[in-house]
Amino acid sequence: MNSVIAQLSAAQDKNQLVNIYLNSGDIFYTGYVQKVNNDELVIATYESSGLADGYVAIKTSLIESVETSSDDLSSIEEKMAIANQVGLFESRPTDLQFDSDINLFPQIIIQAYINHEIILIHDNDESRFYTGIVQKINNESFDFYRLDKFNFIDNQVATMGFNQSMIIEFQGRELSVMSKVVDKVSENNIAHTAESINNIIDILATSYHHHQLIEVRCRYNDHFFYVGEVIMLNDDGIILKVVDMSGQFGGYVYIKMNGIERVTIGNDYLELVELMRQQNVVDNRIAQPVLNDSREFDSTEDNMIAVLSQSMNKKQLIRIQLKSGTSYLGYPSKIMDETMKFNLLDETTTFFIYGKEIALSDVVEIGFEYIYAYLDEQRLKANGDM
Repeated sequence: MNSVIAQLSAAQDKNQLVNIYLNSGDIFYTGYVQKVNNDELVIATYESSGLADGYVAIKTSLIESVETSSDDLSSIEEKMAIANQVGLFESRPTDLQFDSDINLFPQIIIQAYINHEIILIHDNDESRFYTGIVQKINNESFDFYRLDKFNFIDNQVATMGFNQSMIIEFQGRELSVMSKVVDKVSENNIAHTAESINNIIDILATSYHHHQLIEVRCRYNDHFFYVGEVIMLNDDGIILKVVDMSGQFGGYVYIKMNGIERVTIGNDYLELVELMRQQNVVDNRIAQPVLNDSREFDSTEDNMIAVLSQSMNKKQLIRIQLKSGTSYLGYPSKIMDETMKFNLLDETTTFFIYGKEIALSDVVEIGFEYIYAYLDEQRLKANGDM
């Protein structure tokens, strides 16, 4: 443990970007060390895109290793430089103010209470994370109002000891915007979910005609779901204008109709995301300046081929999802009647594997013009790799 503390202290002195690997699960954090003592660490965290994303406090006993040099860190530093160069906006948190260099966790919790900030906290007793608001500070504990973002009626208050958590995330991109709007959620939403194709099409049409946010779960993608507005709808599929979890424009995704498993409108989470989107409009932070969030698509066209052709002609990175469950980041080099040659990035996004043949019928989703792809694309082009 002494060696870990020494590494963290050295990284702080050198203002060095680090990866912090924990000894439980697959969680790791990337950022700059802000505070460190024998028991606690606070880092200013960064997303894999290279954009700032608030802070995380970690008990040092949870840290397995510290990485100060790797291809991953170099890639993030390159994307940080690009983000700064093109003027991307970031969720840079406020400067930390601590009365003491020890007992950082209680100070963070008290500060969140004073500022009415939503935090994400790991409950050791239940071995899971909770998002919520500190409602009351006691001598050795605090009352924490746990938010169920998908069903606000299940929100509940739990009393937690100051030593009951080993991880606290705070002032991040999603948490900061949510803190501004969470009190406005009506809590009496009536969700409508469809799983049969006819009902799915009806709800997709509702989103399209009324510019209403919709939640889309895909048949061949069990990693995440989409939230957005349907801006193109035909018999073959849809194009969704994606809204990310902080209420910002998240690019576009084309989804084949037979790749849609179920859709939902009208739930509490969609209202929350809509409120966050409206807040970002007010704050003039709805879309990164390098992205076009005003595109229109013709429902009479073959939009899948159009998106693939644009990627090929402009060498724009896209993410394709296949029926097998596999996804690739890359761009087509040749599109034929039934197949395409696809230049895909390896898992570390450092080099291309060229000319993989993929059947067009196997492609069920295409994500395009989103900030993560843009930054990787610019990084690769700047290095002469694309």
